[in-house]
Parts: sequence; structure tokens; C-alpha cells
Amino acid sequence: MKHIFIINPRAGKEKENISVRVREYISAHPEMGALVFNTEYVGHETVLVGRLCHIFEDETVRLYICGGSGTLCRAISGIPNYSMVEVAFYPCGITNDILKVFEGEVEPFFNLNNLVSGTPMYLDILDFGFGKALNFCAVGFEARVAEEVNNLSRVSIVGTKLPYKFSVLKNSIFFVNSQYSVVADGQEFTGRRASITAFNGIVYGGTYSPVGNACPVNGKFKLMIRDSSSLFSVIPNMKSYKHGKLDNLGRSSRVMDASELSVKISEKRKMYFTADGETYDMDEQNNTLSLRVLPTTLKFVVPSGVALKEQCREGE
Repeated sequence: MKHIFIINPRAGKEKENISVRVREYISAHPEMGALVFNTEYVGHETVLVGRLCHIFEDETVRLYICGGSGTLCRAISGIPNYSMVEVAFYPCGITNDILKVFEGEVEPFFNLNNLVSGTPMYLDILDFGFGKALNFCAVGFEARVAEEVNNLSRVSIVGTKLPYKFSVLKNSIFFVNSQYSVVADGQEFTGRRASITAFNGIVYGGTYSPVGNACPVNGKFKLMIRDSSSLFSVIPNMKSYKHGKLDNLGRSSRVMDASELSVKISEKRKMYFTADGETYDMDEQNNTLSLRVLPTTLKFVVPSGVALKEQCREGE
């Protein structure tokens, strides 16, 4: 097995320590024969992974992705053949949300010995055509918030929590809901929507868990469609939404299982889209997004003794 570490030196709060910490570990374990690379720009993970998988296409490769949710998202998007690749996630980001489907959440993964000795389990992947995601994909309000948080956090000295609250407040006032045509497993929903979100995990944005029983191993995602909203509905309902108390939201939100999704804006307006907190520029001439589940596709390395949380085990 070829061990390859890919480090995003700009991830998380301890940016200057990630690369040093990982390289010290590799130096102390020469028997691994590991390779290590630092990313140099956003999206470099995808390029690196594609090239390395091609070079070692006849070997089983274990990738150790050292960064945050976005680093992991971009890395798995570069894998050409999932049958020959295992992915371990060394969480160095601010949220690392996909790990919150596991018992113990982030802590067991924050140990390189655990990852090296860990074994893979198969997880579903969300395929949106021009990339892949593990945790969630969203169109509309949440995607617009993610875009602004990413921009603000680059210059913020207080992390992402304050920029997130600021963006939610701002977009509650100024964000314009759009007319969408949504088709989920052949069932069509049309109307003005605030957001359309597919959940493979149970937490996003660090603390938001509107759907606490999403399962990353059952070949389905939890689809949430939120109707048109305003300042007077978003802010008072934010706490209920955050903690998954959807009954308090009345008919404004609906949740269902789906394996395929198509979303189209019925107006000439920019579509905002995010995958695992990464934002993508959509083609304004073709404001259509297609999403599907790739069931039990990713070999995700899990430390010994770690299992999915009980509410996430359906179909395991």
C-alpha cells in the first residue's frame, strides 16, 4: 500500500503547525515509505490526487487528507478510481463536520496512529457532476451564506462564527428567494424557495443540525426544501432549524429521502451552490444542477472501535 499525505497548510486555526506535525510523524515512521505534499492553492488537492492516483494506478493508495471539510471535498473529487483508493481524514479544519456522524466525533481521528492502523468502511458520496461531496450540498440561501463566510473568514480574526451570524442576518434582509423547479426521484416541486439542501451528514457550519438522522451508508440523502423566507421568519426560527425542531417551522420546510435530484432556477438569476462549505460559480446560461448518490463508494478509514452513531446506521 502506498501512503500519501496531502496537507492544506492554510486550514484551521493552527496553520503553522499542521505541516510540521505531520512531517515529524512521517520522519518517526520511515517504515511507511510515505510521500507528503503541501497544497499551494485552492483546488490543488483535486489536481494532486488525480496525478498521484494515475502514477500509482496499479497499487492500493491510502490518502491522508490533512485539512478541513473543504480540503476533503476537493480531494475526493480528484479520485478517478475509488476501488483502488482509501481515504483517511486528519481533521485540521474549523468544523470537520462529516466526522460528526461517528461516535466520538472528531477526537478519535485527531491521532495519526489511529488513522494509520485504521480500517476502511464504505460511505456514500454525493456526485454533483463537476465534483463530489461527503457531507452536504445546498442551493440558495445557505450557499449564499457560505460564499460570504468564505470571503469574510479570509480577513476575519475571529474565525467563522461571527461572519456566519453576520451573513445570516444580512441575507435574511437582502437575499431574494428564487423560483425553482425541483425534481427528486421523479417527484416534482415548483415554487419560490429559500434553499434546497441534500444531507449525507448530520451537521454543517460547525453546529447546525436540522436533520439529525441522515445516513451516509444507505444510498439516500435527506433532502430539505425550505420555502420562501424573510427576516421575520428566518431569525425567529433559526434556533429551531439549528437543533432540528422542524415541527416548529410549520409547512415552511419539508424533508424526504432521495437518491437523485435536479434543481433549476426558472428565472435569469445566478444560482448559488455550495458543497461541504466550498462554493462554486454556476454557469448563468444553464442554471441547472444535477445531483446523485454514489452508494457505498468511498473507502473511508475509521480508527479501531469507532462506529457510526446509532441514528446514522440505517442500512449499515
